[in-house]
Amino acid sequence: MKGFLRRLAAVAAVLLLLPAAAEAQPVTFDVNAPRVVAVGEIFRVEYVADAEPEGFDAPAFEGVDVLAGPTLSTSKSISIVNGNMTKETRYTYTYVLQGNAEGEIELPAARITVKGKSYSAGPVRIQVLNETGSAGAGGASVPAAGSQSSERAVLAPDDIVVRAEVDKRTVYKGEPVRVTYKLYRRVPLNLENAKFPSYDGFWAQQLNVDGYAPQREELNGKIYDAHVIREDLLFPQQAGTLTIDPLELSVVAQIVMQSRRQSLIDDFFGGPNIQEVRRRVASKPVTITVRDLPAGAPASFSGAVGDFSLEAVNPTSQVAANSAFTLTLKLSGSGNLPQVQAPKLELPASFEQYNVKTTESLNNTAQGIYGYRQFEYPAIARVAGEYDLPPVEFTYFNPRQRTYETLRVPGGRLTVLPDSTNVAANGPVLGGVSKEEIQILGRDIRFIHLDDPHLRRSGRLFFASGWYFLGVALLLAAFAGAYVWLRKVLRDRSNSVLVKGKRANKVALLRFRAAERHMNDNNPRGFYEEMLKALWGYMGDKLNIPASNLTKENVRDELLKRGISAETAQRYIAIIGECEYAQYAPAVTGRMNELYTAGVEIVSKLEGIIGK
Repeated sequence: MKGFLRRLAAVAAVLLLLPAAAEAQPVTFDVNAPRVVAVGEIFRVEYVADAEPEGFDAPAFEGVDVLAGPTLSTSKSISIVNGNMTKETRYTYTYVLQGNAEGEIELPAARITVKGKSYSAGPVRIQVLNETGSAGAGGASVPAAGSQSSERAVLAPDDIVVRAEVDKRTVYKGEPVRVTYKLYRRVPLNLENAKFPSYDGFWAQQLNVDGYAPQREELNGKIYDAHVIREDLLFPQQAGTLTIDPLELSVVAQIVMQSRRQSLIDDFFGGPNIQEVRRRVASKPVTITVRDLPAGAPASFSGAVGDFSLEAVNPTSQVAANSAFTLTLKLSGSGNLPQVQAPKLELPASFEQYNVKTTESLNNTAQGIYGYRQFEYPAIARVAGEYDLPPVEFTYFNPRQRTYETLRVPGGRLTVLPDSTNVAANGPVLGGVSKEEIQILGRDIRFIHLDDPHLRRSGRLFFASGWYFLGVALLLAAFAGAYVWLRKVLRDRSNSVLVKGKRANKVALLRFRAAERHMNDNNPRGFYEEMLKALWGYMGDKLNIPASNLTKENVRDELLKRGISAETAQRYIAIIGECEYAQYAPAVTGRMNELYTAGVEIVSKLEGIIGK
């Protein structure tokens, strides 16, 4: 009975605390609005709260026309992760506005009241641009109706632009540079193919851009929909002037066709005529000036660049002889952490030290690589006694301060106790001599046998016998065979085209296995990337097509020249196209197994026809 009363009291306490916990949850109130609009363009401004407002104070809009609003809408979502259910409700006040004058307008802050507390969102600044002589945001240049070219798709040179943006132009060796590739478009388009730069002279780390939403941005006086298609952290590995090669894209733009005689037909049948126009666009090369690190680096510097801290994890003060123990150092901070080497740890001569084990936890962000690397130094103390462990120093270059900074973990006193057999009290014994005494062997001669050795001849000599000459003949024959074989191998290896052709199938199979691992881990990005490497790489190696000429048309032509049927060649190109489409369409993930099977089968089929 007492237990039941205690449980009842606990449940009542939880129920009483629930309202207080609900009140403690913070309320968020944000505003969503475009940063750039065109004169006369109609746009929306949304004020979003995650709690039900008791009142809404609308801002006083000036410089824009309010066409509609505020309109209140409510949305609810439920998510279940690892058995935990999360409910979310959003309340959105929407305005439909129109800017009619060029310049910058400021939308004042809006306010809501939730449980007696006031929350604000804003103010927001919006740039209104006058795009004279253009088709407006999201459109394409179209010739005057009624002319002979009014029924032809016209795509202005600046309707699709690719730019490479870097956060720094001058850095030190090892200091990260963030490069962002943006696609600016004023027309609807589909991405057909992409050729990414190789980053010669850099160590690159790709960042995740899946969560980046398209933004409206102004470029050269025009408004574009800007998409971040790739973002990388680049760590320069050498001093001097390094060039970031262009990013090349093949896109298919969709142009709305409408002439005078077509307009009535389009209105009747429900839509205009759309024509596809292919275009190849590329970003401009970007040069980065890389400074060499200053001279006079301390001996403990091994190339670390960034901002770090060093600490000893659970330092050991007492161990038993002949038993293993571990000294652990943890390096935390930001910089070129993946390339940082373990600090040097010098232990006394009576310690056996083994290879360093490294564990890490890194977070790749737009600001750099953050996290830690933990270094474990396994060792065994063989001789009992008291030992003073030396301090550990680690030096890194701080690009902000432009100086070398040395971190120091102080040494300590380590007590090594004798083991259970007490053998290690004076050190282990080897042949009656302790380890401490073995160090004297270099100064004297020991264990010289002075008695009569009683040596005598036993059996016949092997030299000049029949077996001896037979062995010499076999060795000479083996040498001649090895010489002929090595000459053939060297001749084949000197022919890079032949070597690449022979290894094409093996390299493709390795990449297919990597794609299969990504498929089993449900990693579509890694799966399609490895599939494309396998398919394109096999064609380049097998058909000896340079990377600069590796296109679908060239692959199709080379396959037809080698007696491959047009149906098989087209199937190979179709598989590449499906992988490229799925790579840039994250929602398409259900056909990984089908594409994997088709890719392996068609490469095996081509390998059997083309030959090795």
